[in-house]
Amino acid sequence: MKIMNAKGYSFETTNRIDLIRGTSKLLSLRDGHECSGEEATKIFGQILCIFGEPMYISENMEDPFLYCIIAADANGKQFVLTIYHGKTGLSIGGNENIEGICDAALALKQYIKEAVTVDFEYIGYLNEGLTKIIMKIENGKVSYLASRKSKAKSVYDLGILRVLP
Repeated sequence: MKIMNAKGYSFETTNRIDLIRGTSKLLSLRDGHECSGEEATKIFGQILCIFGEPMYISENMEDPFLYCIIAADANGKQFVLTIYHGKTGLSIGGNENIEGICDAALALKQYIKEAVTVDFEYIGYLNEGLTKIIMKIENGKVSYLASRKSKAKSVYDLGILRVLP
């Protein structure tokens, strides 16, 4: 799916994992502050609305999802960007040595910020499975719940993501 935004960039998802080699964090999807659980949930809902399901989904909240995005500027120059949630939070990544990539990343961030959300529910785990996280948007209402568990769950299980009707 190819999407054009107002800043003259088009964005297209790809499942080519080989393209992300050499990428690292370019910028955060939050705006200069610690991202609350509700804010992270909203941003994930916006990303889901624009791009659909990610390349992969995991219950491991330190690496719950990954998108690989091909951005193209008005001249057709292409950039490989990633959208992910890592230890530093929701981020856009890419190869910082490529001229113009930061402008493409900023355009993608702005496009995500302007998007509406989609209803979904995601269940993941932190602290070797001892903390259960539920991110949910239903009928536009954003909720985030973190609860302690008494028994650990494997963080290598497949994540649970449901796009709600």
